[in-house]
Amino acid sequence: MPACYKLELMHRKLDAVLFDLDGTLTDSRPGIARSVQFALQSLGVKAPLEEELGWCVGPPLRENFRRLLGTSDSVSIERAVALYLERYEMVGFRENRVYEGTAAMLATLGRRYRLLLVTTKLTESAERVLGEFSMRTGFEGVFGTDRNGEPSDKSELARIAIAHHGLSASSTAIVGDRYHDIIAGKSNGLFAIGVSYGYGSRDELAAAGADVICDSVGAVVHVLCE
Repeated sequence: MPACYKLELMHRKLDAVLFDLDGTLTDSRPGIARSVQFALQSLGVKAPLEEELGWCVGPPLRENFRRLLGTSDSVSIERAVALYLERYEMVGFRENRVYEGTAAMLATLGRRYRLLLVTTKLTESAERVLGEFSMRTGFEGVFGTDRNGEPSDKSELARIAIAHHGLSASSTAIVGDRYHDIIAGKSNGLFAIGVSYGYGSRDELAAAGADVICDSVGAVVHVLCE
């Protein structure tokens, strides 16, 4: 890790870490992509192949369907969202794969930091994923969206999490794989760690202003604990 990052971390004296879920703790593309396909096919719309839907991992659900359907019509978008959730809440949440080393990372960091989950995923869906893969106990709180997709902005979700748990922004880091996560961190004055093993590229994370970019789960532990 470059000396400048070590110095900044020492100066900040971090005591809390906000984690993204999809693409950061789990490879969630199969469940997300197949649920997107189900929604589109149910609406009579030709669905892209699963491997073409990696970009759907991370952004808010309604933002994805606005792009996929090529419309801003709220009725069409909400119908697609409902169909997506119909499948995801029954099957899709189980189609995650926890990245190797994640359990050990959370255990290690949990001994040193307060851990919270911040996601634009439906809160209930995030809770299902964490419960299914035995990760829930590692988190002090889970902050996601309601069934209307609110709050839709990751920066607002991070602000809510920080305020609800009485955290200091200057003593908090955020870890995520997409530009939404980095922007949420920088807009709230957090130390922003991008992970390139998910669905955002190093270029995307760097352009968003990531303080450091990690290529593996182990590297995240190294940045925060070494």
